[in-house]
Amino acid sequence: MVYILTFTEGILAFLSPCVLPLLPMFVSYFAAGEAGVKRTGRNALGFFLGLALVLIGMGAFAGALGNIIGGRPVEIIGGLLIILFGLHYIGILQIPQLSGRREKGLSAERLRSLSFPWAVIFGAVFALCWGPCVGPFLGAALMKAAMAGGLLEGAFLLFLFALGLGLPFLISAFLIDQLKGAFSFVKRHYVLINQISGGFLILMGLTMVFGIFGRFIHGLF
Repeated sequence: MVYILTFTEGILAFLSPCVLPLLPMFVSYFAAGEAGVKRTGRNALGFFLGLALVLIGMGAFAGALGNIIGGRPVEIIGGLLIILFGLHYIGILQIPQLSGRREKGLSAERLRSLSFPWAVIFGAVFALCWGPCVGPFLGAALMKAAMAGGLLEGAFLLFLFALGLGLPFLISAFLIDQLKGAFSFVKRHYVLINQISGGFLILMGLTMVFGIFGRFIHGLF
């Protein structure tokens, strides 16, 4: 179950208002000025590789740190933070650091010469620079990694998060025209999606604060 939750958090991060609206720009970036599916797919794969490597490193660090500190303090603090993130998504609280869109520096003129190595670098930069924007879901995944209490467990959980976040990019690189209707539906229902996402985070945070989630995690690991 924890694996499914972490993968779902990656998908919700992809659907966030600072990622999904930029998808056409990202796909154009992957294409690097050409219409070839092969080049677009190769660069999209490079982007995912860079994204996954950074997130896996974060997960490994969180897992190792959680093993040193101990699960219960991390669980309580993490649960309270995730509740705050959920309240932000619902709209009750406003956390400016989680609201900004990071479009600066991604103009078409600056993205027209992408190659596979640069796509890997861009994926790594995306994982680092977009962290505050997808912070609620990335934070929840990192807290679970810390609660897992081990380097390998933390790395694997963040790999699942990276898969949830990166897989839609890979699919979109090949099927952008076919998926326009689905993306339009998501954009029209951003408010509802954010409220559901916020409720999901608040519920998870409450289970962490009261120790329910921790018992479940330790039962798995």
